[in-house]
Amino acid sequence: MFCLIAAAVGCGSSGSSVQGTVSYQGIPIEKGMVTFTPSDGKGSVVGCNIENGKFTATGVIPGKNVLTVAAVKSVTFSRSSDEMSKMAASKAGKGSIEGLIDPADVVPADAVGNGAEHMINEGSNTLDLKLSKP
Repeated sequence: MFCLIAAAVGCGSSGSSVQGTVSYQGIPIEKGMVTFTPSDGKGSVVGCNIENGKFTATGVIPGKNVLTVAAVKSVTFSRSSDEMSKMAASKAGKGSIEGLIDPADVVPADAVGNGAEHMINEGSNTLDLKLSKP
């Protein structure tokens, strides 16, 4: 819900523009959202989509902004019982079920660099956000 609201607010054309890349552990984030929140609490929150590790935001309030990255990935919700049996067999004896259930989150909220403050200047800006494990 928050992502939709932030995206709707960010549709304006006044303010600064920010484009750049976003990665987690050196891997470009395929899909997600970057949210720009003015640090002083004055002005609108702006959000934009991440597609293939790249984002472009318009209408960002110039000044210090807190940038928050939320990333998602496609999750396989349904597999055949044959596929699940093969996956379970490959994990048998290893004491781990990791990989049997795909995690939906890609970037933890407490990732290093997530929620960091960045200075947004008037006009066009370029940012390369490199997040890492907490």
